Amino acid sequence: MRKKLKDIADIKFCLASASKNENEQKVKWITPANLLENNVIANSSLDNQYKIDDNAKIFPKDIIVKRINPSFVNYIDTIENNVYASGNLIVIKSKAVDAKYLAYFLNKKINRITKSCVGSTIPAIGRNDLEEISIPILPPNQQKAVGEIWYCNTNLQKLKEHLAALERVKVKYFLDTYIKTEIGEGNNDR
Repeated sequence: MRKKLKDIADIKFCLASASKNENEQKVKWITPANLLENNVIANSSLDNQYKIDDNAKIFPKDIIVKRINPSFVNYIDTIENNVYASGNLIVIKSKAVDAKYLAYFLNKKINRITKSCVGSTIPAIGRNDLEEISIPILPPNQQKAVGEIWYCNTNLQKLKEHLAALERVKVKYFLDTYIKTEIGEGNNDR
C-alpha cells in the first residue's frame, strides 16, 4: 500500500516575515545555510529580525527540507527550545508513519523531485511536488527498523567525517612539529 505525503504528514512551507517580532525578543532561527548533509545543522542564528510564526517552530522528529536547491533532508532528533525555521525551509511533521522512516524515504526521493523540476535554473520544490510524493506504507515494526538503520548510518557518516577531520589536524600537527625540529626553526643557523 502507498499513501501520498499530504495524507500522512503535516507540511509547512515557512515564510519569514521581514517585520521584527513584536516584543523585540531574540530567538534562534535555522536558515537554509545552516542545513548540512548527514543531519548536521550548523549553528542557528540568534535574531529578532523576523516575526515569530509558531507554525515554524521546530520540534524533535521534524523533518526539514530546503525549498530551493534541495539535495537532502534533515531529521531533527533533538533541538533546543524555541528554535524556528526561517523562510525557504519546509517543515514536515509525520502523523501516520515513523518519522525516521519518512525522513529516509524523503531523503531518497528529494533528488528525483528536483531533477524533474523544469523551467528554472535553480530547482525548487513546490507544494504539489511534495504533497504528491507516494510513500510505501510498511508495517510499523519494519518502518522503525528501516528508519533506525538509515539514522544510524547517517550518524556513522558524521562520525567518520569528524574522525577524518581530526586525523588531518593530527597529521598537520605532527608534520609541523617534525619540520620545526628538523630545520631547527627558531635557530639563527642559516
